[in-house]
Amino acid sequence: MKEDFISDKRRVSYLAATYNRIYRGQSVLIEGDFGAGKTRFLKLLRPKKLHAVWVESLFNIHETLASILKELNYEATATYRRTPQYLKTICNLSNCFIIIDEANDLDTRVWPYLKRIIDAGVPVVFAGLPKVRTYLSRNHPDILSRLKTLILYPIEVEDFIEKYKDIQQEAIEQIYMAVKGDMRKFKEICTDCRDRANELNHQFVDINLALEFIADLPPQ
Repeated sequence: MKEDFISDKRRVSYLAATYNRIYRGQSVLIEGDFGAGKTRFLKLLRPKKLHAVWVESLFNIHETLASILKELNYEATATYRRTPQYLKTICNLSNCFIIIDEANDLDTRVWPYLKRIIDAGVPVVFAGLPKVRTYLSRNHPDILSRLKTLILYPIEVEDFIEKYKDIQQEAIEQIYMAVKGDMRKFKEICTDCRDRANELNHQFVDINLALEFIADLPPQ
């Protein structure tokens, strides 16, 4: 199923990349700021012969494991005593993949259990704000190394990439990250970069030119 918002090249390629990971029993982190379309992207994931299990990110570990099994029609009660048994059962699953939206809300104690599930070859697709990757890089780099990170940008940014071919995509992405989603500032810097490229008789704005303007931004 393809909706209007999935027509841009990045999301089409991300959908294919996510499917490839899921079918290989590997996991993915979909990263994006507020309004980038992470949840809508997740709702498009419908791999053949695999059941999508949506997990509430606000649950504690006992509720998380029990809810996964309940989604698959197992009888499960969220108790500490049964948590080891539930973890073992989930690690032996082969007909599903797990989706965790708003992964930035996960209890820190849940991550080691998720690592066991990931290592067992049960695919987990996380979606969250950039701070998820920051947290994992500081506290669980071993988990982050197991995830393929795909960064979603708002459709307005994608349209900008498509429209302005004289600005390298890498430069646009760096500018967007530097302004932390402020589209007014984003467009302003892109315009300044293009003007500077014209002054220098450059055919396009490359990453080095963009970094000159990014360096002048006040700290946020």
